[in-house]
Amino acid sequence: MRLTILAIGRGMEPAIAQLVKNYMGRLNRLLPVELIEVTEERRGSDQLGQKQVAMAREAKRLEVKLANSAMVVPLDSRGLALPSTDLAKHLGKLIDQGVREITFVIGGPDGLDPNILANRDWTFSLGPMTYPHMLVRVLLLEQLYRAMSILKGLPYHR
Repeated sequence: MRLTILAIGRGMEPAIAQLVKNYMGRLNRLLPVELIEVTEERRGSDQLGQKQVAMAREAKRLEVKLANSAMVVPLDSRGLALPSTDLAKHLGKLIDQGVREITFVIGGPDGLDPNILANRDWTFSLGPMTYPHMLVRVLLLEQLYRAMSILKGLPYHR
């Protein structure tokens, strides 16, 4: 299986970039993983209409990057939140079913456009709390590494 993290936003603070690099390196020892960043749309104001326009523009740029063969898994607080062991089981089932690529999609500060969320087999949640969108990359990568460690019987989760 191959994993792709498709995320809105470019450039990370050094501390976050170091954590992303760390978990990408760990995960790459278990299976291929790639991080693709898509430029965040500038938001001119806090008006709801402006946010929706910005999210729609981001969605168009995301859709260009989504591989036709990949299972697309958007991250959204209303999605399915799983304990680490259940995430490992879920990924294991997908591997057994022959899923070859999963693309996890992380939105910008306002989340993902409804078109990215619509008609997905799985929408994943890191829980009901709101996190800084750059930190979501680290949390997702850590949980994916933990899940793969569980599947491979490595001691990281213990």
